[in-house]
Amino acid sequence: MAATYSTILSQEQLNYMLDLFYSDASLQKDLNKPGYSFFILDCDQQDTGFAGLEIRNDETAHLHKIYLSPNHQGKGLGKKLIHFIIDFAKNAGAASLTLNVNRYNKAIQFYEAVGFEIVNEVDVEIGNGYFMNDYVMKRKL
Repeated sequence: MAATYSTILSQEQLNYMLDLFYSDASLQKDLNKPGYSFFILDCDQQDTGFAGLEIRNDETAHLHKIYLSPNHQGKGLGKKLIHFIIDFAKNAGAASLTLNVNRYNKAIQFYEAVGFEIVNEVDVEIGNGYFMNDYVMKRKL
């Protein structure tokens, strides 16, 4: 993940966020939430990506986490993963799928190409003086 965010965030903020969102305790807490699912993308018996999705009670789904290792990007795997997530959310009864993405992340174009549109701009305080400066993107299912 450092490769994705090293030009966007300081190393200190990146370390803080990795601990906040990806520590064993944080991931276990996510997995215990009702409606939360975590997926691992396997390519040739190698874990190459992952996604964390929450199906909410109001017929929406929110993609909290999605990542594909840099050496597997550009091969269509990200598109397969996002379409899997879209289908999963739709089959779970969600009418729309949302996600937050850093306003300077090059993945914005990817999300737009698979049908997401920017619906809001937010600055989310995450503690320790750090903010996530994000776009909220949405796709109807």
